[in-house]
Amino acid sequence: MSQTPLPSSQESSTGRLRLGRLWAISFVAFGLLYLLTCQRGVSWQDSGRFQWRVLTGQYHDDLGLALSHPLYIAAGWAFTNLPWGSFPARLNFFSGLGMAVALANFTVLVTLLTRKGWIGLAGAAMLAVCHAVWWLSTVAEVYTWSVAGLTGELWLLALLFRRPSTRWLVGLALVSGLGLDIHNFALLPLPVYIVVAVAMVIRRRLPGWSLAAAAGAYLAGAAPYLAMIIQQAAARGDVPGAIRSALVGNYASEVLNTHLTWQNMLVNGVLASLNFVSLLLPLAIVGWLNLRRRLGGGLAGAIGAVTLVEVVFVARYPVPDQFTFLLPSLTMCALAAAVGVAVLAEKSPRMRWAAVVACVVSILSPPAFYAVSAVMVRRYYGAVHRQRELPFRDEARYWLVPWKHNEKSADMFVRAALVEAEPRGIIVADGTSANPIQVLQKLEGLSPGVTVQDDTGPLPEVTGDGRAFRAAAGDRPVYAVTTAPGYIPAALLDTARFERPGQAVLYRAQWIGPAEGRPKP
Repeated sequence: MSQTPLPSSQESSTGRLRLGRLWAISFVAFGLLYLLTCQRGVSWQDSGRFQWRVLTGQYHDDLGLALSHPLYIAAGWAFTNLPWGSFPARLNFFSGLGMAVALANFTVLVTLLTRKGWIGLAGAAMLAVCHAVWWLSTVAEVYTWSVAGLTGELWLLALLFRRPSTRWLVGLALVSGLGLDIHNFALLPLPVYIVVAVAMVIRRRLPGWSLAAAAGAYLAGAAPYLAMIIQQAAARGDVPGAIRSALVGNYASEVLNTHLTWQNMLVNGVLASLNFVSLLLPLAIVGWLNLRRRLGGGLAGAIGAVTLVEVVFVARYPVPDQFTFLLPSLTMCALAAAVGVAVLAEKSPRMRWAAVVACVVSILSPPAFYAVSAVMVRRYYGAVHRQRELPFRDEARYWLVPWKHNEKSADMFVRAALVEAEPRGIIVADGTSANPIQVLQKLEGLSPGVTVQDDTGPLPEVTGDGRAFRAAAGDRPVYAVTTAPGYIPAALLDTARFERPGQAVLYRAQWIGPAEGRPKP
């Protein structure tokens, strides 16, 4: 079979209206799904950090320019100023809104490639209920908006191959540049786009000046992020350092890792596998085997190259939350699965029904599995424990179940912790717990006399014998969220005993002399 052409009606008003309706149906349907299941309150970890940064308008991140995400912060701030719901709920839903845009783009892309609107909708639905996709669409995160950009780029890439035009290339470059303002994920497929553009110019499918126009569009889109790099380079007089901060932040050792690590592999492997409790992967294999025949060599090669880049990157990025980086790879997998559905549907009427059943199973089985997974883990393995326990958080339920509308552990912890630390206590918190306390304290004016101490202050850092910190604390009681090594300053463990009586959620410090050293258990 030759490559599938775009519908002849694509350039007609009828074709545009059909695609527009499909986009709107997907956007509304998936937007409602994530609206109904997004977390309603403050969040732990990076999501809490995003809530705090958007609330306070922090466009720079202390961990490096690579974690700044300026367009996400600006758009999140604008969205959360809408007059409905609570601030945390609005920002959490903002992630779902980004994924709804991504899935609407995906629906149109698949429809263009397969000429079947039902395959576009089915493919988007299979992607929508993947574990990582749903999980990240219910809490404040940047990845969903990054995938919205990726699906837009792929849409424009498909148009560029089928009807080469400078406008498609300029549009692709502009969206890619804007993507850099959201997340560095946008850099991964960029080399593929450059190769495609240069090859089209060499083959005279595009005029040479289109490369200059695309470069200008890219620079215009990426201008906010590029301005931050230039500003930091000028302020510090260190151009290489600013570029390094923009590319890898403070995580160079993880980003540049070139060997397989077994650390955190089991947990991330389990969470990653939850994305495939369906027929998505078998369908994707069918799609990959038929990609060239269905799409033509050029487009199939470009999509294959983007897929390879995304998969290799996440496979060799050994961070504790590795599974959250799967969204681009899952998107490429779902695209191949949609092509696989089209291949099966055209073989015979019986295979068409088999393909429909496979789609239905792949849409319904994941939510059913998620619903029972946490219960099964507790029944057969007992409660899941970590080195650092977080009050009120059921670890199995938190990580295995993607919908978060009824997950309130961070909110419950913050309210209990602030009551315990009243009226003028100091809470020493790590990156997981500090931001939700700060967000709720600022939003609701809770316990104004309580101070939250994290890596950035406001009191002196706890180092050495802790004298500077102790002097600043004076006679105020000091509490810690956890005493697990690595999550609390080591000097604090050496200069204080910690007790957590009864049903308390915080550990209270009892100072000891520096000469005593750390108390024996």
